[in-house]
Amino acid sequence: MLFFFLIVICLCLNEFTLAFTPNNTVWGHSAVFANSRIYITGGIFPIIKDKFEPSTPSREFYYLDVEKPFRVRAGDKLPWVDLSSVSQNLPAHAWSAFSNCGLDNSLYLYIGEPDDASQTVCDVRTGKMYRFGGINPVLQPDNNNNNMDILNTLTLAWEHVNTEGRYDHTGTMLPNGYIVYIGGKLPNGEYADMTELLLYNTNNDTWISQKATDYSPTPRAYHSAVLTQDGRIIVYGGYTGDFRIVSDDLVILDTYDYTWSNAKAIDPPPVRFFHTATLVGYYMIVAFGRTNNDLPLPTSNEVFILNTYDKSNYKWVNEFNPDLSDLPYPSDQNSYKNLKTQNSHLTIGIIILSIVLALIGVSFLIYFYRKRRLSRPDMLVPSSQEAN
Repeated sequence: MLFFFLIVICLCLNEFTLAFTPNNTVWGHSAVFANSRIYITGGIFPIIKDKFEPSTPSREFYYLDVEKPFRVRAGDKLPWVDLSSVSQNLPAHAWSAFSNCGLDNSLYLYIGEPDDASQTVCDVRTGKMYRFGGINPVLQPDNNNNNMDILNTLTLAWEHVNTEGRYDHTGTMLPNGYIVYIGGKLPNGEYADMTELLLYNTNNDTWISQKATDYSPTPRAYHSAVLTQDGRIIVYGGYTGDFRIVSDDLVILDTYDYTWSNAKAIDPPPVRFFHTATLVGYYMIVAFGRTNNDLPLPTSNEVFILNTYDKSNYKWVNEFNPDLSDLPYPSDQNSYKNLKTQNSHLTIGIIILSIVLALIGVSFLIYFYRKRRLSRPDMLVPSSQEAN
């Protein structure tokens, strides 16, 4: 079994913090958002600063404090906080599953295998982690993990659902309990069609195939995906064979009707893969990763911010302002929220109607029962003369 290297990290870490600047050349790291912080750990970094190879895995552990405003231009100081006292207890690792899935104040770190390429999604409603696909040399006969491996973080017990695997994909949990898997590679090594989506229903543990229309994005792997509050999955970056960067680097999936669109954002950074993307309010914060063959300058922050507020006007910006990150989306973008509200109201209406109909039915039954009972001769009350 490959599921024993699970580390639980308590978030009560303030006494260990120390300001610092992380290595800006790292890829295959893991990131999770919790308590207004983006926690980052692991990854691969080059041993020689001006070359990608040779490289080595990292045990670094730190966070970006997003309660504070900051800029990401070259030379700007970001609010990084080092957790090296904690990281000394971690093994060097990359492509690990990192989640705040626990129902207590903890992070769960599942140490990745070399070239694991699986995808782990958290269901905060149930405290379950869903690890799907990936590859591992130990597995036979084809090295593909053809399982959905489900960890209950309350009991630390695993269960497994068999299916056809894939790797280098993304998984995004929707509020209705469906996980949307996008892109990656199939067991035969071919890239998955971006218009043929694979959905997993966590409510009844079933798989669903979903066709997406309107636009056909370039097949890709090692991209990122985040879900906005109004139901858009924003897919960024990735490569598409022989480490060729995708040309349509920013594509949007509307989960209201499963339609794709190709976004042309203003002032884009160099396209990358092996990065992380985290949504904070309506800011998507992209951290590190690799471009084709270009190493970043030592003064580069390698953190990029996409403003997703206006779905008709995506913009890469240089400043993060936490006071503006909680603005409501424009009214014409609230169909996703409105749909959920309408569904909720419809459910409440059906329940109330059912109760009213049940009360009316009971009232009729009581009325007819009493009427029939009073009409029976043996139930008539005798008059005083008949009694004499």
